[in-house]
Amino acid sequence: MLDQTTPHTSEANDTAVRTYDLVVVGAGIAGLNALHAAAAYLPRGARVLLLDEKDRAGGMWNTAYDYVRLHQPHPMFTVGDVKWTWDKPATYLARRDEIQAHLAGALGPIAHKLALDLRLGHRVLACDEVDTDAGFRARVAFHPMGNPEALETVEAARAIYASGLDYSVPDPLPLASDAVLSVTPQDLRAALAARPQAPVYVVGGGKTGMDTILEAWAQDPAREVTLLAGQGTNFMNRTRYAPTGLKRWTSGAPFSGLLRDIARSFDGDNEAAMIDHFRRTHATDPDTPNAGFLFGFQSEEEQARIAAGLSEMLSDYLTDVIDTPDGPVMQLRSGTARPVAPGSIFVNCTGSYFRTGALVEPRPALSPHGTVLNITPRDGFHYHTGVAGFFTTHLLYRGQLRGLGLYTIDYEALFRKNKAAFVGAAAAQAYMFHVTMVQSLPLSLLDTCLLDLDRWYPLPRRLFWFFRLKAKAKADLAHCRKVLDRVAERFEIPCKPLD
Repeated sequence: MLDQTTPHTSEANDTAVRTYDLVVVGAGIAGLNALHAAAAYLPRGARVLLLDEKDRAGGMWNTAYDYVRLHQPHPMFTVGDVKWTWDKPATYLARRDEIQAHLAGALGPIAHKLALDLRLGHRVLACDEVDTDAGFRARVAFHPMGNPEALETVEAARAIYASGLDYSVPDPLPLASDAVLSVTPQDLRAALAARPQAPVYVVGGGKTGMDTILEAWAQDPAREVTLLAGQGTNFMNRTRYAPTGLKRWTSGAPFSGLLRDIARSFDGDNEAAMIDHFRRTHATDPDTPNAGFLFGFQSEEEQARIAAGLSEMLSDYLTDVIDTPDGPVMQLRSGTARPVAPGSIFVNCTGSYFRTGALVEPRPALSPHGTVLNITPRDGFHYHTGVAGFFTTHLLYRGQLRGLGLYTIDYEALFRKNKAAFVGAAAAQAYMFHVTMVQSLPLSLLDTCLLDLDRWYPLPRRLFWFFRLKAKAKADLAHCRKVLDRVAERFEIPCKPLD
């Protein structure tokens, strides 16, 4: 499929600086969508370099736990307008390896148009705008993983640094007890096979936690599972927002409308009330006072199955498991101590984003002279990095990225300060972004982005929502700007228009 990629050499005596029309750093959903968008503007045969630390394209889907599945209809998780090449129903929740293969496969059509130099297994040390004799250009330095001596520096007319969000594989929880097993989701299946009778304690009530509960039961429906849910997590109701059959015509609601409702219910100060409104209006479990939400989907059937099957659900936080003369004891933040069976399996499902000790290096969304576009968590355009990669690259090549009033947010700083406020700000920014794209780009271009979850519904319904969006756009944009300005002031983080 990638037989059109350009071979390369790295001879030490090659003193000429290799040049490209474009360098893209990152072969996950952000970088691939950026590359797909750029291909619409680059001439046939343009020289493009694609770099990634992993050995395969697909980003986090190379290292995610093996039982992870999409929680949304798979046709709307893609690269640009690349369709999935199978006949599975649109409701099918794609698995990790299927997602990775689909994303990597999107390189095929791009490689047939461009002279694509694909460097997987390479670490990028620098990606900066520089002033050269030929004008402002992007300079990128990188080396093969494990071989820093083979450093190479190239220049390009433009570069897109698309690291996406700060995803990392978690470590097992550092529990003091020697009588229990502490694992990550990546090791769950092996642990279940090794200890077929052991109770499972799922630490963390988000998407990973829900996946882990269901996987434990997939291996053994009688497995005893306890959830330590902390403050509890709300999920968007997939049964409502992705209805099936005739209900796609008669019921449901657009995802863009959900974003709008979250944004309009947030004023920059009332994040607890905003989450409560979301729970009562849009969540799968409106009656349980869960306080968290991070844009995850869940069906009503999944929620009911988990609620009915758990041995226990604790609204508390695990601090440790210690050994006592009477056996291992689980210690909770509330001060409660509870005995657990020897051999129990504790699974760290506390999250994979923004978990490092220090914040990642900040990079401005756009370099001063527009040669380097950065899609990163420290100055981001949209919490969905695939959407950001697709549209910001189109805007960059069309000369429209500046001047539209698009806000960028330091997601990581805000997330670490207040997760609920992060949700409200991200929703306000995402809805502003959506409205601005509708107002600023031709319909023919908008139609090439299959990432839009509203596409789940038939065209007549989408057209109605489209005109309703345009009618309310002015007031909605004003509200979103006010919210984001308040977030910037209150939390003292970068949250401002690109202009």
